Amino acid sequence: MVATSWLGFIVALILLAMPELVTTSTRCKEINKGCHNLSCSFQGPPTLNWRHKAVFVEAGSDTKVLGHDENDPIPLGIPFEFETSLFKGMALLRFRNAESDDKTSHVFYFNSRKRLIQIVIQGQFKRRLKMSELYIGGIFEQPLAYPPPPSFSKIIEAIFRRVAPGVIFDLGSSKPRVLALYAGSAQTLSIDAPGKQPDIMQRDLPENVHASLGNKFSSKSKRRKVLSSPKRAEEFEFDTNHVYTFHSYDDAMDYGRGAIRMPIYGDFDIKPFVGKQPFPISVVTSAGDTLFSSIIWHQDTVDTLDP
Repeated sequence: MVATSWLGFIVALILLAMPELVTTSTRCKEINKGCHNLSCSFQGPPTLNWRHKAVFVEAGSDTKVLGHDENDPIPLGIPFEFETSLFKGMALLRFRNAESDDKTSHVFYFNSRKRLIQIVIQGQFKRRLKMSELYIGGIFEQPLAYPPPPSFSKIIEAIFRRVAPGVIFDLGSSKPRVLALYAGSAQTLSIDAPGKQPDIMQRDLPENVHASLGNKFSSKSKRRKVLSSPKRAEEFEFDTNHVYTFHSYDDAMDYGRGAIRMPIYGDFDIKPFVGKQPFPISVVTSAGDTLFSSIIWHQDTVDTLDP
């Protein structure tokens, strides 16, 4: 499971473990009605142009989408150019249960697959960066509507650190976050000379790192094992000469429905417990610099915001 879904998945597990919080849907509404933990300070997206139906996706912190009207949602299903202080390139976002700007490729990509999201980032770094410093996941701007007990969070963190040593896990703070090392969590990573990078609209994107990083990275699994460890990832760097293509997908987080698809249980609606705020997709450094950031508003959440 990639880091983009870990936050929601863990929230769902916590809530299922505390049934007194989810006894009725009325209780969920009451939590948000009271603006618990100040999570209702958002005013929603700046427009009513919901061409992607249930979601409105906009650029986040320090992310400029080139040639784009800020009052419109950023594209879904087709590549768009973006730039930050750290990176310049292209991105492609696909959400299975949201309207796409390219319906044909949307169907082609998701057909016969369990995947619910796809995130592709391709471009060049503006400065060198250790691979141990770059993370992907979610950073919320407000506390969760109902944060878990600290003791429970520590247990979950210990479990996930056994699987992914580089995970950053914090659900109880003023800015909840779950992050994992990007180079170690992406399903595929391709490092190419400019002009030799893969077409990000391909249904399957290649793994191509051994020429740049060494023969020990002869497979995706070996690359992910090595680069998910901060200590080992510190030995490698992103440079400014190559084009990097990060490809992530997931079959648990459903942004179109604001839910987590859990084994046996099915779809679990996490919007009421996240609060009156958007879902984030964050690619950031440990120092706080942004490679890419977007926020995903859901229609149900915006409809409940105070006027």
